[in-house]
Amino acid sequence: MKENKNRDLAERILEEIGGEKNISNSTHCATRLRLVLKEENDDMVQSVKKLPGVIDVVRKGGQFQIVIGNTVDKVYTEFSELTGGEKKEATEDTKKGNIFSRIIATMSAVFAPFVYVLAAAGTIQGALIILSQFWPSIVETGTYQVFDVVSWSPFTFLPIFIAVTASKHFKTNTYTAIFANAALVAPGFSELAQRAGAGEAISFFGMPLSETVYTSTVIPAILLVWLLSYLERILERILPEAVTRLFTPLFSILIAVPLTIIVIGPLSAAGANVVATGYTALAVSFPA
Repeated sequence: MKENKNRDLAERILEEIGGEKNISNSTHCATRLRLVLKEENDDMVQSVKKLPGVIDVVRKGGQFQIVIGNTVDKVYTEFSELTGGEKKEATEDTKKGNIFSRIIATMSAVFAPFVYVLAAAGTIQGALIILSQFWPSIVETGTYQVFDVVSWSPFTFLPIFIAVTASKHFKTNTYTAIFANAALVAPGFSELAQRAGAGEAISFFGMPLSETVYTSTVIPAILLVWLLSYLERILERILPEAVTRLFTPLFSILIAVPLTIIVIGPLSAAGANVVATGYTALAVSFPA
């Protein structure tokens, strides 16, 4: 019955916004169906607002945002089946809004699909903390330690989660994106970076390897997938069709991963350090 309601709502929304031909791009966040429409007006806003199951409609950052609530993912699934929303190519219409609104839209598309997985992991961590307060010795048990590892795993391997969602947002091969980000969080690479941070001279293309570690990072993972999306399109144009299926992911990895290690990662880490230093300086100068 719920699936029928979701399908009905998706059909009604599609009808009120002018059909598939009026949609340039579609995605969703935790509570909102986010559409980029070719044409929109106040009458459309009011008609969609009146639909059963719609909480509100917001026009912001070049997007027609339909607030649905916790069932938005189910409605979006039905909506995508009706419109082929996930297959739509990016157009100039999808670039509406300023750079800030486009960054927010990207973050929403990347994190919304797995935000509740992170919440579940956080809930496990909270439960472990409460247990340890009432039962301190449990910290030494294998059961506690296993669940502690489980609770931290999605945060440790966050770049792999990002690879899946960002590849869909940037329209690039999901498995290549997973390969690239998995390389950055592989235990062997983290060990090399830690050795470099400890002062060991490790050369990478004739340059000292950065001490940057990519487990639990966000910005390098997103930028890496964004870079892959451009590389993939370029390589598919220039490579012979007979070899493109093998050599497109091969050359994408050989180019994007080293660029991330040499340039993107260290610059992201430096930027984060600048922000942290600035925040600390403000906190010292203007204490609460």
